[in-house]
Amino acid sequence: MRALMLREIGKPENLRLEDVPDPTPKPTEVLVNMETAAVNFPDLLTIEGKYQFRPELPFAPGKEGAGIVSAIGSKVANVNVGDRVMIQVEFGSFAEKALVPEQECYLVPPKVRMEQAAALGIAFQTAYFALVDRALVQPGEKVLITGGSGSVGLAAIQLAKIFECEVIAGLTTPSKAKIVRQNGADHVIDLSGNNLKERIREDVFKYTKGEGVDVVIEIVGGEVFSGSIRCLNFCGRLVVVGFTSGIIPELRTNYLLLKNITVMGLDRGQYRDREPNWMRTVQEKIFEFCVEGKVSMPIQARFKLNEFIKAFDLIRNREIKGKVLLDIK
Repeated sequence: MRALMLREIGKPENLRLEDVPDPTPKPTEVLVNMETAAVNFPDLLTIEGKYQFRPELPFAPGKEGAGIVSAIGSKVANVNVGDRVMIQVEFGSFAEKALVPEQECYLVPPKVRMEQAAALGIAFQTAYFALVDRALVQPGEKVLITGGSGSVGLAAIQLAKIFECEVIAGLTTPSKAKIVRQNGADHVIDLSGNNLKERIREDVFKYTKGEGVDVVIEIVGGEVFSGSIRCLNFCGRLVVVGFTSGIIPELRTNYLLLKNITVMGLDRGQYRDREPNWMRTVQEKIFEFCVEGKVSMPIQARFKLNEFIKAFDLIRNREIKGKVLLDIK
């Protein structure tokens, strides 16, 4: 089979499209003939050696995608050869065949297209757990979502609207305002420029009559975090989802005390590893929303497997507006 192999940590240019032996599933594993795979910011971090999970070299990156089951291990009980599945893995989806633990295979409903299946996993799972389990969001609450034009941001906007919230989308690239509005954002604020610590609060207060927001889904980090925490209402909740700015902020805990606010983190992988049944229930709900026409992930671009640099350039140049896919079939 062909696979994008990384033999040296560094950058996407280190990837090589190679012929490698077909993998064989172990008793609890599933072999999937990949049709399409999503390219995500964590894939770039993994290639650079900056992600929390670092596979042993050499390996094929890629954390999610969709395809057809071609073989199963002897102890696999709920997946059959020929099933259409969406996969969630730490690495391996940038290949013609991917080995996947059974618990990381999700059956794709007949009415969900494969390219949507490849795009609906990580982003919507992350957004769902951030809003529902961590933030305990309630109808009528005001929610600020930073990094709103990325896949997690767009998923969070769509889900927050399903949960009957008022949504403010924060953008580090203001020209992307159209796509966040198309996905349900009620208001848009500019997260570019200087003095964000003060300006984010001022802009949010304009849309909340000076009260602030009840929930922040914080994806950017850096000074955006500092400004976001200052715009929380009394007993507000902020969920740290990521640091797309590359800057991990620090927090003075006396501010939590003074405003009765809560700051918490979210690692989607912990749910996958510790609560696989819960994760499966959530993904089934996301697919249900998709079939009902309530959610969908904008597909920004699709590239052939050997055009992977173009896909990573969209991420590196901060041009993401949805999902970027690699067509593998």
